[in-house]
Amino acid sequence: MVTMKSTKLTKGGQTTVPKEVRTALGIADGARVYWLFDGRRAWVSAAPADPLEVTGEEDFRARLAEAETDVASGRVRDAQSVSAELRARYGLA
Repeated sequence: MVTMKSTKLTKGGQTTVPKEVRTALGIADGARVYWLFDGRRAWVSAAPADPLEVTGEEDFRARLAEAETDVASGRVRDAQSVSAELRARYGLA
């Protein structure tokens, strides 16, 4: 069952998480909440998103493009080259 609740946003950008939502998610006073945003909608959660969870084809393609950019820029390296470097460094070759 999906329930919709509304709250007002203060001038400072703050809002109250409705009691029913806090109770259902186990959010206590002083707890951290996490916001997920896909460019159109936002969700609030009591736990951070799983960075490995793919939410759909668009998300998959965006992550793939980001990974390809990271590889092309040298920010990441393939596992074989890292493994070979470590074996050589520690005399395990």
